[in-house]
Amino acid sequence: MAQKQTKEEIYQKLDELVYKNFPVYGTCSQTAFSTLNEVFNLEADNIIKALASFPGIAMRGETCGAVSGCLLGIALVYEKDSDSKERPKLSAGPSVNFCTRFESEFGSTRCRDVIQKISNKEFKITKPEDYGIVAQEGALNNCPIVGKKAVHIAADIIMEKV
Repeated sequence: MAQKQTKEEIYQKLDELVYKNFPVYGTCSQTAFSTLNEVFNLEADNIIKALASFPGIAMRGETCGAVSGCLLGIALVYEKDSDSKERPKLSAGPSVNFCTRFESEFGSTRCRDVIQKISNKEFKITKPEDYGIVAQEGALNNCPIVGKKAVHIAADIIMEKV
């Protein structure tokens, strides 16, 4: 963010990047983080690859990848100024805030619960193969909507710090 942008301009950029990045990465975790990384210049391109195993935490329907990617972005911003070996956990409060707001929107931070909420259909997701069924049903088509909302929440929290 070279120049001061309005919240609406930041949201617009976030939205564009979510829809651009999701087809590239195919995971909510990488999409959410890469979007925040670019908009807030986190200088953490190397982390994007590491997030490949984070959708639904190893594709088991656990923590939503958009949550994982956003929490990583929030931590990088809030922990940036902390050099202490005792780590004061400056990102703990903002991370709880993010999860509370995300849960308020989607009812849970758990991938399988979020998919159920956005698709109005319950899927048994406990292993990577289950995502094939979810994809065939078209339920993953709504993941960019989840990612978009997640990065908006994270951006609000990041903008309080930067």
